[in-house]
Amino acid sequence: MNASDATMPVPEFYRPVEADSLIHGQSQKTLQASAPECAALSQRFAIDALNYLKGNLGLQRSGSGNRLKIMVHGQLEAEIVQTCVVSLEPFTTSITAEFDTVFDARADDDDANWELDPQADDPPEPIVDGNIDLGELLAQSLSLEIDLHPRKPGVEGDPSVSGTANHAADKGPPASENPFAALKNMDFKRKD
Repeated sequence: MNASDATMPVPEFYRPVEADSLIHGQSQKTLQASAPECAALSQRFAIDALNYLKGNLGLQRSGSGNRLKIMVHGQLEAEIVQTCVVSLEPFTTSITAEFDTVFDARADDDDANWELDPQADDPPEPIVDGNIDLGELLAQSLSLEIDLHPRKPGVEGDPSVSGTANHAADKGPPASENPFAALKNMDFKRKD
C-alpha cells in the first residue's frame, strides 16, 4: 500500500486494468455494474435509482514505459430513475452514449502545463500506479449524460410537448406580476 492509497477512496464502480497487461494494438472490454454498485452510484449522482449500467470499451495501446498511451472508445447503456422537477413524479430514462478518452503515463507530470480551453480536447487521464480504472471512466461518462433538471415526458412545460420552451425564467415574469412594476408609477423626487 502506498501513500496515495491511504487518501484515495475506492470508487463505487472500480474496474482497474493493469496498463502493461494490455496487448499492443486493440483489445475489447465489457463492463457491467452490480446491483450494489448501481445503488452506490445512484447516491453519488443524486438520482432515485440506477437500474443498470453497462459498457463496451475498445482500447488501443501504444508506446511503453513513460510513453505509454491508451486510447479508449466507449459505448455505455444505462437506465436511471429520476424525479421530475415539475410534477415531482419519478420516471425512467434510458441513456446510450459514446465517449472517447486517452490515458497517458505522463499526464500527471504535465498537469501544471495544461491551459483550460473549452474548444480543445480534454486533457489525458493519468495512468495511476500502472493502472487505469475503466469502471470509474464509465461512471464519469454516465454522469455527464444525466439531466440535472429532469422533466417527465408529457408534463406541461416540456419543450417536446409544446415545441418551444415554456419556462418562466426564459420569458421573465409578466409586467403585472413583476414586483418592481409598481415603482414605474411612483413619483421620485430628490429632497435636498
